[in-house]
Amino acid sequence: MKKFVLPILFLIFFLRHLESNAQADYEIITREFFHRYDSDPLNAMDFAFATNKWLNRNRIAIEKLKNNFKELRPQLGEYYGFEKLREAQITDRYRIVSYMVRYDRQPLRFTFVMYKPNHAWLVHNLRYDDTLDQDLEILIRE
Repeated sequence: MKKFVLPILFLIFFLRHLESNAQADYEIITREFFHRYDSDPLNAMDFAFATNKWLNRNRIAIEKLKNNFKELRPQLGEYYGFEKLREAQITDRYRIVSYMVRYDRQPLRFTFVMYKPNHAWLVHNLRYDDTLDQDLEILIRE
């Protein structure tokens, strides 16, 4: 019986380690963000900032970003969903991911800067803008 205890404990430890690594994947954060965004975009922003205790301390900047969004949102019309635009990996621990968020009037671009300082991914920065069309025009001209 003792022969089986050690391998079983090792297997349990290994499976838990795999599970915790899978949960640390940065895409879990963006999936949860857009899941929340469907019903409450401001709650989604709070969720993203809460992943990083250092960002969450800067409530003034977060509230300004959210207030600007509150003013913009009624002008956009109906929300239809999102699509990943681009992803850049600078190292295994630093990524930038941008999404197009589709509205009636025009798309918005949400850009996540993701950082993994130790074991878990966090949002290092989150911003949105409505200049996607201008950036595409510049790309076309080059």
